Amino acid sequence: MMIADSEDLLTEILLWLPAKSLVRFKLVCKRWLSLISSHHFSRQHTLHHCRRYQHSTPEPSLLLCLAETSDYLYLQCNFHPEKWVPYHFCPTLFEPTIRSFSNGLFLLQCRNDKNPLEDCHIYNPTTKLSRRILLRQDNKYRCVLGLNLAFDPLKSLHYKIICIWATTRRSSSLWRSRWRRCQVEVYESETSTWKLCGEPFLAPPYVHFDHGIYWEGGIHWRGIFFDLHESTIREHPGVMLPEDTRRENFIDHYVESNGYLHYIAHFREEKSVMVFELQNGYSQWSLRYHIHLERATGPVSVLSIIRRDSEEDSTLVLHEPSKIMAYKFQDRSVKELINFKGEPFYQESGIQFASQSTFQFIGTLATA
Repeated sequence: MMIADSEDLLTEILLWLPAKSLVRFKLVCKRWLSLISSHHFSRQHTLHHCRRYQHSTPEPSLLLCLAETSDYLYLQCNFHPEKWVPYHFCPTLFEPTIRSFSNGLFLLQCRNDKNPLEDCHIYNPTTKLSRRILLRQDNKYRCVLGLNLAFDPLKSLHYKIICIWATTRRSSSLWRSRWRRCQVEVYESETSTWKLCGEPFLAPPYVHFDHGIYWEGGIHWRGIFFDLHESTIREHPGVMLPEDTRRENFIDHYVESNGYLHYIAHFREEKSVMVFELQNGYSQWSLRYHIHLERATGPVSVLSIIRRDSEEDSTLVLHEPSKIMAYKFQDRSVKELINFKGEPFYQESGIQFASQSTFQFIGTLATA
């Protein structure tokens, strides 16, 4: 009765609960719905849990996109065997595609028959609440190469969208080299405005500007990053691979986890994986793990890495035909998390989830 009568005491207790539980608790009564849905409470809860995460590692979740149907699988990374759990976006979003993600928020682009590049949506996968953002039309830069999200609630409860435009007209020398003349434009949620940032730059053809990773005040793509503080494009240090490494069927991608930026290199012919970490100050990539997947009997996809406070407790998330597995670096054990061999979408001997379609997030009440 005391708790029910005291708004402050009820708020203090609810602040300690995970976001996913609070979404369910909205159904308890109108009073709880009003309290948990309030902007003030969501701000308090977001800051409270961000400060806790400074001293303990949060349990992330993954959304895995099924290549053939664009359906999504939800997986909580507590590494207890689970069943196939489908994830459904808010029904008001028409054919959403995840373009970027950052600290619990997603940047979606939804199909629009009139103008596919007209708008995007900031989306919270825990609360399923979203906000529509209109892209500003530019006469000179007409083609959107990438949309990326930057959100760090420890620094600000406001987010930024980094849009990479490319001009539709290029000189003959640029056409031959396939380099692109680009411009960065940034949306700030605090003011709800877009502004051009920095000077136009030339981007190499191997850089894909979707799925950029936000880390240490920058959006990171393969080999380069956009420094949000300086509004400039900068280069990463080179990754030093062993000289005897075979580069055939070589796949690489970036993953951020628990405050670390990782470069994952998967050598399919050798059935080996190297995991590098970028040092503070962007000084160098350091090799942290080099594992061999001799026990794999078929093709393997490296989906993500879950970085723990202790490096020995860190885990690599793998996919073999019909399975999602966890590889623990400490004892080199492999644990099956999900087996979907009996599901209608199963394809024998095929890889159905790719690294670029795997999205790691933590539960949050942060508002879009």
